Parts: sequence; structure tokens; C-alpha cells
Amino acid sequence: MKKSLLLAFVLLLSSAIFAQNRAIHLRETFDSTELPEGWTVSDTGSDNWKISETNNAGGEANELMLSSTPQAAGITRIITKPIDLTGMSSVTVSFRHYFKKKSTSCILGVATSANGSTWSSAWTHTYSEDGQYTVIENVTTPDMGKQNVMFCIYYQGSTGNMNGWYFDDFEIVTIENNDGKVESIDMHDVVVSGKIGINFTIQNTGANDITSFEAKYEVNGVTVTETFDADIAKFGTQKFTFDEKVYLEPGSYNVKVSITSVNGGDDENTTNNSLTKALGVVVGGTQRVPMFEQFSSSTCANCGLLNGNMSILTANNPGKYTYTKYAMNFPSPGDDYYTADAGTRSDYYNVSYVPQLFFDGKDNEYNAVTQEQLDTRCDVPAFVNIKGAFNLEGSTINVIVDVMSFINLSDAKIFVTANEKTTVNNVEYNGETEFRHIMMKMLSGVHGETFDLNEFGVKRFEYSYDMSQTFVEELSDLEVSVWIQNYQTKEVYNSHFMYEYTSHPYPAQNLKLEKGDKINVSWEAPEQGTPVAYNLIVNNEIVMEETTEMSYTIDDADGYYAVEVVALYEDGKESVGIFDRIGQTSIVENEISFSIYPNPVDSHLYLNINDEVKEINIYNILGVQVYQTTNYNGNSINVSELNNGMYLIKVTTANGESVKRFIKK
Repeated sequence: MKKSLLLAFVLLLSSAIFAQNRAIHLRETFDSTELPEGWTVSDTGSDNWKISETNNAGGEANELMLSSTPQAAGITRIITKPIDLTGMSSVTVSFRHYFKKKSTSCILGVATSANGSTWSSAWTHTYSEDGQYTVIENVTTPDMGKQNVMFCIYYQGSTGNMNGWYFDDFEIVTIENNDGKVESIDMHDVVVSGKIGINFTIQNTGANDITSFEAKYEVNGVTVTETFDADIAKFGTQKFTFDEKVYLEPGSYNVKVSITSVNGGDDENTTNNSLTKALGVVVGGTQRVPMFEQFSSSTCANCGLLNGNMSILTANNPGKYTYTKYAMNFPSPGDDYYTADAGTRSDYYNVSYVPQLFFDGKDNEYNAVTQEQLDTRCDVPAFVNIKGAFNLEGSTINVIVDVMSFINLSDAKIFVTANEKTTVNNVEYNGETEFRHIMMKMLSGVHGETFDLNEFGVKRFEYSYDMSQTFVEELSDLEVSVWIQNYQTKEVYNSHFMYEYTSHPYPAQNLKLEKGDKINVSWEAPEQGTPVAYNLIVNNEIVMEETTEMSYTIDDADGYYAVEVVALYEDGKESVGIFDRIGQTSIVENEISFSIYPNPVDSHLYLNINDEVKEINIYNILGVQVYQTTNYNGNSINVSELNNGMYLIKVTTANGESVKRFIKK
């Protein structure tokens, strides 16, 4: 059992209490290692339904899983135990699920039966994109009102068409009039310190429309309550943000969001009114600039549509992307501007067709990135800053790149490509007359350049190449793309176009924080270059903007301060920042207390905790889960396979959850 007996008792007690005014006919969270008692599976695909020790659907581990193997075709069902619906004309079915796509769309449905052989479809949907989903459906099939009604989740088609389907928190209820649910806390697992907005989503799980509600958040001893106007129809959702932000220093926190009233009165079901999220807060960060890598060809009949849609997107979003397009040697005879560098990059991504687009290292297939996708990705904090410039000496391009990291980077790869913005001489027969962002040379080498960088460090890279050795048409039409990538996972940390045909924006140097009765901040001009001004950022807020001063005084010497200086140049150019900090961060009390050792750790991490551990998750500093277990038995955790750098470990017990940071060396 992954959920403790205490938690099970609490759930049972709460169900008994709220059954007085909200009928819960069936509730299943798939806690056990076996299928729930009384649940059955159809003959087709009987070996595909099982319990998985995961939480992909968004609930707590364990969860129900439909496996792709062994391959089964037709309709396969997971069937509930019978329930008595005498006198009821409808019920509401809800559950979480996660679809892991393979290559084609797949059909999922819910059906009812009063005899186990004749099934009436209550809901069906075709899923084309992988990800988490929530289903809430009002069921009014002919089986309503009968005594022994079974429900099923069914999959239609060959299980070989998907990579797995996960389900959790299955519930059949009779809904109340006013019932709001905190569906999610919409914040990244790792955020940058400073004033932080609390975002959340409300779902209407009642019969009445929600026109207003009161909610509060609690974090680090701070409680904020606000009233919101809403327009949420039955089963609909709406996103909200508290007006009052909370200031958080680096550390680990638990953010709790709760609904306190709906439509000016009581919420008639309080079992879903609160949600808690573990939050890691780091010292600093920078704006993310997503990276587009596209594989295309002037002999590709279908490439024009993708190129056209991406041209519209990029024209509407200047400064919000970096782009490199690789001309390929297929379909035959292939693009005239194909290079061996492009071939090696296609091998890295296992490209087998064109067009194919990779968005920050993730395969977007032949689809253009949408505005929503781009905005969502840009909102994810980045912890690696990239700035640089290039110029020409004759036909030789000279590139200087500075990389500044707010985290420890180990075995990272820098990729630098010289592209031509628009080419026309590689036209073939697919109808396009010009092509954009065409890669001419991978200056960093086809496999990138590997480097390590300590927290707050700056590393410089320099490249030169004679562009007359490439297919370049106009030397005045060049651009340089730079991105930092995890070569194993393909995750892109950040990217940027370099400033064009100009000198490098060198950063300031020798930042000093001297503590006395006050904190005196000072810095020196760059080793080269002449900035026109500086920006001084303290605790992620600009306190001196476009100043020519090179010193500043912080009156309160007892606080915690993270200080960054950015050099500004003509024509809007900026350097990477130089960074330092002073003082102690706040000590944050979480719901549970535990310690870890050793820290930094080489291979085995030990936990000192008194509570029974339900689940352990480890995230890298970008918020990507790299380790998960629900079987911690008090021994150490083997982290030897993790890359060197900073990580967050989240421990969940029956009494709550808490997050701590550690360094893998």
C-alpha cells in the first residue's frame, strides 16, 4: 500500500461525512498493487490492464495503466464493480488520465451496462496529443435508474498504436449545486526568487454556474484572501491569479490554495477545495528564448506549409525565438545546400522525414509551433543566459559568445551555427522561391563543444570560419544561432541569436559586496568595450536603470541580497550579467522536517526522517523529474547516474511534503 492507513481512514471518514449531502457512489484511487476488488477486465486485452507505481495522470501513486503490450485489437475494457443507481436519472463520472502517444490518434470512452454484456456509450473522445487530461461527464444512458450498473473505461483499436495510458482518481457521484474545485496550482516547480504571483485553476464540479468565489493562498506564514469574479459553466475551468504577490527568498516552500466560498455562500463539497504544491525558489534566472531546429528541403512537397506557418509565427514574435534550419538531401535529389553537418544533426535526432521540427529539443513532428506553445515555453524560467556578437573580416566570420549560468552545469553542450537569413539559389520544384534561416556551417563542431560551468560563472567561446567555403549567397545576410543543450536528454537550456555585424558586449567585472553598517556595492568597467550605462538588479528587481554610476549602497545590511550588474551598449545591446550575493536566506518551515547527507553527494544520498515515506521525487533545476520512487525502505538513494549539478528532492509523507536542494558532484 502506497497510501498510509491513516490517510485511508481520513478519506473514508470524509466520504462518509460528505455522503450526507453529496452522493459518492464509487471512488477509486488505485492505491493497491492489484486491481481493485470487484473490478474486472474484458477478455480482449485482459493482460494489458495493471497497476503502475507511477503518477503520470496527476494524482498520487499508484495508478491504473493500460499497457501497449501484449498487442491487443478491438475494444478492451476495465469494468467497475456494480453499483445501485435506483431512482437516479443521471450521475457524473470523473477521472484523471495521461495519454502517452506513439504515432497515431487513439480513442478512449466510458460506457455503462446493467447486464455486463450490452454496453451503452456514455462518452468518447479521440486523443491526438500526449499529456495529462481530466474527464468530467454527465452520464444519462438507458442504464440509469437500474440496480446493478457497471461502468467501464474502454480503449478502441490496437494497443500497439499508443505507448501507454494511465488513469487515476476515478469517481461516480451525484453532483451538488455549488461545488468549486481547485484543479491545479499553475506555477513551475522551480521559480526565481522575488515577488511571485500565485496562479491557479478552478473547475466547476457543481450544477450551478460559478459567478464568483473567494479563495486564499498560504505560504511561508503568509495568508492572502481575495474575492474573484468568474464565469464558469458546469464542468468548465477558468484560470486566476491573486492580485497580491508574495515575496520569497531562495529556499523550499509549500503553497496551498483553497476555496472558501462559492457564489457568495458555502461550497457544498469541501473535499476538493484545497490543493498544495511544493515549490523550489532559486537565486536568479533569465528570460527563456526557445530554439527551433527544422529539417527541410527544397525538394519536399509538404515543407512549404510548415515554412509558411512558421514565418507567420516568427514575424509576430521578434526576439522570442532562435532558429536554425537544416537543408536535407532527401527527397531525391535533395536540397542543393545539404551539408555533412546537417546530416550529422539529423542523425542525432533520428530524422527520417521532412519537414520535421524540434522545439527546444522536443519533436514537434511536421507541425508548426502555435502561439500558445511559444508563449507557454517563454514563460518557463531559464537559468542560463547567452549573449554575444559576430562581425566579418573579409569573408571570415568571427563570433564571441558569453554564457552565464545561475546553476551548476556539467557536461553541457554549446552549439553555434552560422545561417543565411534568406536563400534563393537552392530553389528546386516544391513551389517555394526562398528559404529562411538556412544553416551554412556549425561553428561549434557537429557534436557541439562540451563545457562545465559553476553557479554564477561566466564562460567565453570564440569561433572563426571562412564563409566563402560554404554555400552562402550574401555575406551581408548572416545570422548566428547559439543554444545550450543536454546532449543525452536533448533538453535545451536556453538559446539566443547573436548581435549582428558588431563588436562583442563585454560584461562588467570585479563586482564587490562589502558589508558593514550598510552594504556597499561596486563594480568595474569591462576589460574591453565601452558601455553607455549599466543596470543594477537587486533581488531580481532593477534598482538602478541605465545608470552611469558604478556603485550603490544598500541600507539594510542584515538582509539577504542577490546582486547582478548588466552592461548596456549602443543599439540596445546587453552583456550577460555578473552576479554575487550576501546574507542568509530565510529558514522555511515545511509541513514535514527531514535532512539529507552528504551534500554535495557523489553516489548515495541518505535521508534522516521520522515519518513514513510515501514517495520521493528528484527534479533538476529546470523542474524536470529525473528520479521517482514509491518504495523507499529507509536505505540510501543511488544518485550516481545523475549529471553533476543542483537538484531538488521532494519527500512526500502522510503528514505533508517538503523540498530540499542538494548538489551532485
